[in-house]
Amino acid sequence: MPETSPMPDTIPAAMPGLPLILAAPLMAVMIWTDLRHMRIPNRLVGAVALLGLGCAAFGLLPDLVPRLIAGGAVFVIGLGLFALGAMGGGDVKMLAVLVPLVPPEALPAFGVLLSITMLTGVLLLSGVRRMAGGPESSWVSLRARGRYPLGLSIAAAAMILPLGL
Repeated sequence: MPETSPMPDTIPAAMPGLPLILAAPLMAVMIWTDLRHMRIPNRLVGAVALLGLGCAAFGLLPDLVPRLIAGGAVFVIGLGLFALGAMGGGDVKMLAVLVPLVPPEALPAFGVLLSITMLTGVLLLSGVRRMAGGPESSWVSLRARGRYPLGLSIAAAAMILPLGL
């Protein structure tokens, strides 16, 4: 009788969160830039897109078509939210290139994590704004009233999700 290996045959099966783990340093940069400047630079979005292309080239993104469809859907919905003033353009672009790195079966969990990190981030930032914010702060996110650096939540959700995969 042939012996079956308990190890998965491929890296994607063994580590579905590897693309997000590889993106973690870029997510840390996004947290910094969005908190500091309330901006997600196009270079950073491009770097995540290039990471996605590299992951696809090395076979780390199985089910690529559903992943790209999800990213496209997020982009279309995000454009609508951008037009309504509910999201920034960088947030829309980053989510669109980041979602394909999320395993399709983990998209609901990513959505829940994003919601939780948004609520937590709003509450924490409100407190920090009261203590250290104001017109004299050099951090735009601490001066901005009625605005939230969504990159903080996007990055936090992307960095937390692989811990549960």
